[in-house]
Amino acid sequence: MNEMSLQEKAAAVLEWGRVIEVLAGQARSPMGAECCRELPLERDLDAARTRLQETTEMVGLAERGEAFPSLAFPDLRSALDRAIKGASLEALELRDFSIILGLGIDVAMFLERHGEQAPALGAVGATLEQVPGLRHLKVAIDRAVDREGNIRESATPDLRRLSAHAHEAKQQMRHRLGVILESRRYAEVLQEHYFAQREGRYVVPIKAEMRSKIPGIVHDVSASGATVFVEPRELVDLNNTIKVAELEVDREVRRILKELSGTLAGYGATIRQEMEVLAVLDCIAAKAAFGQLIEGRAVTLNARARIALRQARHPLLVLSRKHVVPNDVVLDESVRVLVISGPNTGGKTVTLKMVGLFALMVRVGLRLPCGADSEMAVFPDVFADIGDPQDLAKDLSSFSAHMTQIIQLVKEVGRDGDVNRRSQSPSALVLLDELVTSTDPIEGAALAQALLMELSSLRMKVLVTTHYSELKVMAQSTPGFKNASVEFDVSRLSPTYRVIMGVPGGSSAIDIAGRLGLEERVLEHALGLLKREDRQLERVLAELQEGQRRLDQDRALISELKEEAERAARDATAIAERLRLSEREDRKGVKKKLTDEFLRARAEVQAVVQGLKHERTLIKAKEAKQQLARIEEGVHDHLVHPAEAVPLEQLDAGALVEIAGLGSTGVLLEAPCDKNRVRVRIGDREMSVASSRLVGLATRAEPARRKEKPSPIPSANRDVYRSSSGERLEDSVLDLRGKAADEALDLTVAALDQAVMSGTPWLRLIHGHGTGRLKAALREYLKGSPYVARFRPGERAEGGDGVTIVELK
Repeated sequence: MNEMSLQEKAAAVLEWGRVIEVLAGQARSPMGAECCRELPLERDLDAARTRLQETTEMVGLAERGEAFPSLAFPDLRSALDRAIKGASLEALELRDFSIILGLGIDVAMFLERHGEQAPALGAVGATLEQVPGLRHLKVAIDRAVDREGNIRESATPDLRRLSAHAHEAKQQMRHRLGVILESRRYAEVLQEHYFAQREGRYVVPIKAEMRSKIPGIVHDVSASGATVFVEPRELVDLNNTIKVAELEVDREVRRILKELSGTLAGYGATIRQEMEVLAVLDCIAAKAAFGQLIEGRAVTLNARARIALRQARHPLLVLSRKHVVPNDVVLDESVRVLVISGPNTGGKTVTLKMVGLFALMVRVGLRLPCGADSEMAVFPDVFADIGDPQDLAKDLSSFSAHMTQIIQLVKEVGRDGDVNRRSQSPSALVLLDELVTSTDPIEGAALAQALLMELSSLRMKVLVTTHYSELKVMAQSTPGFKNASVEFDVSRLSPTYRVIMGVPGGSSAIDIAGRLGLEERVLEHALGLLKREDRQLERVLAELQEGQRRLDQDRALISELKEEAERAARDATAIAERLRLSEREDRKGVKKKLTDEFLRARAEVQAVVQGLKHERTLIKAKEAKQQLARIEEGVHDHLVHPAEAVPLEQLDAGALVEIAGLGSTGVLLEAPCDKNRVRVRIGDREMSVASSRLVGLATRAEPARRKEKPSPIPSANRDVYRSSSGERLEDSVLDLRGKAADEALDLTVAALDQAVMSGTPWLRLIHGHGTGRLKAALREYLKGSPYVARFRPGERAEGGDGVTIVELK
């Protein structure tokens, strides 16, 4: 038997086999479990990332409710080998091959549907269902074999015919037997009123003493000897017929099985590959299930020997205990040696094994039981010297056994020493538990320091546990070295199993001995023998641990408060956004309501004007005036918020005003004083507006330079552009060129409404010549508009017949 390699020994002491067995137990198929047990440890970063990506994709599919097809299938490799060698398979085995072929089809379709979400899994299953003949083979098997693994009578026309013939012969036999059992001749010789089968032939139970009265063949005798099973002579020919028919059916069945087995053997290599792919996918599914068992997460992988494990827990402890103390183990690229000290039973060795198992787990694509923001290095090699490897058969003491392994380790990693020293990334993870013990403490400490310096120079990543004070001092003062300790609660005299980074720990041996029940007088004697310097060192280390513990608590509290503040800020932002959207929706609602009110008022105005047109009397005019005043007041109440209105007498030039009835906002160009009409700028236009229609707004307009008005178009009758007071008014122009007739009419109606409400006496419509349809439609509408006093084509200077000048009432 070959001796185990150093890496195999490391896997053994880290209990890697236990992890693998739990993993294999999650597989659904025997081949999947075998694949789990034979998982290769990847040495390349990209390969390790791919394995982890496969597991993560399988977990992601399950979390999204996209259940992967069940990968429970039998191991048919031996049956396939027999078929390839020419043997005929049983119908049940063919049924199982059909299940595997169907599973391959289902998995291939599933991976095709989820190609974007699971590209790594798609790459694993890329070879499934690539041979069209496999689908035809499954159809042929299913046509011949049912779900229970029996040959169907409809498998072939010959089998259907032969089976029908055998059934017919059996029916005849049952009829003949019925006659025999009911006949008087057999009444006194029958032991019981039934028939049976012996060696495939139909027989009747005859009393032993009466067997001579029934000529025939005896096939069996009961255990008591009181009954003999006789095949009566009149049934022999029919039994022979049935036997021949059954032999013919059996011959056809064997032929079908032989044919299907031969066809299957022709695809032997492809089917074997398909089973292996399904086994790999089953193994990946087992990794995903194992990750859920240990509450694992995908971590970031690197090749820089950076270890940043947050809230990490030993996977085997997670499986066996309800509560496991989580720990942070953070070693950046600059730290090559971590010296872990502290009391016995405090968790130093557990920490070593946890990091070692994590280093192996990431190489096979397993998720780690730690925080999501963790990071783990991919080490091509992992070495470990943990436990007591003494061997009495080889005359090895504990010290000799440990030193033998360390010497092997230094030789193995030292073969490429120059390469390792030049390398920027460590080539191995080395775990050493209680380095160089079982010897003189002074010599042991010196030897341990020298070994750690050598391993550091070879760019190994080393985690070592120790009780040597010299190693703690070395880790505190040497570049590339770092201290860590396991916490010990002095008040309770018990370990907390918390790892404290950056601080060495005391051994607390006397305290622990007292907790375990050692006599007080012995403890006092030991304390008296302990050097004062050593007592002071233990006290300083305890104080350091206590200070670090408080710092960790403060840091955790600060982190919690920071998260709470960030959460509150996010909530406030979300609330503000909801309020903004709500306000926008409210404004939309108000705007719609105001629009509806304005349209209703406009309809009422048109109705009043229409009434005046038909009945032009003073009384009607007064009624119309009063009705218009009510409409104006109602619209004013809806459009103006009293809290926002500013009295007219407080307004001066530059004030922001709203023109009631229009909903338009403009800027006063002059103080209202006692004027009936004032000039207002709306956008780039100026107009004269009745003072009674103005509402002052609380916000003052930004000062702006009045734009120069373009010179008016020359007109043959300029006086029509002056008011009764002689003040010149800017004409309103509406350009409708290029508009469809319906759109132009809508714009014209709106322009007429605005012109009437603002007191503009004239409106100039530019429609162009074109085909004349737009001009005709506009002028036809103007004839019936209640706003229009008269209209005319433009004069030559005004644009000719391509323009219509409208005089408003």
